[in-house]
Amino acid sequence: MDEELYGSDIKLKVEAGADYYGLGADLNVGKSGDLQVVSGRENLGQALMQRLLTRKGELGDLGHPGYGSRLHELVGRPNNAATRDLVRLYAKECVMQEPRVRDIVEIRVSPVTGDPYAVTLDITVVPIKSNTPMNLVFPYYLEVK
Repeated sequence: MDEELYGSDIKLKVEAGADYYGLGADLNVGKSGDLQVVSGRENLGQALMQRLLTRKGELGDLGHPGYGSRLHELVGRPNNAATRDLVRLYAKECVMQEPRVRDIVEIRVSPVTGDPYAVTLDITVVPIKSNTPMNLVFPYYLEVK
């Protein structure tokens, strides 16, 4: 049922990279050489991360002008309480666009020890047609690395 409800997609390998956000994504290839697939709740988690890391309006030419987040607007800002509040607000605004999310339980934004330009987003949501929350945790960089 989860696969039907939350869909399937090509599995992405997300790791520290040189792109604008400090995270990179690549296709995940299995031992047989075939592209791997992600399904169900794992697909929803991957979709949320991609939505958060896509600049709002970036997919406008493809017919999705509202897709994405405003997090990119915060690059260059200091890693202080006011900026982290904006990260939380922009993440909430973005996650609520996802039709497979029924409710946001919590969004925590914390500074990363040892990296003055990074924050950790810890997002807990309840997917549609479920009472079981799911959690997504990842770093976000306020400076280009």
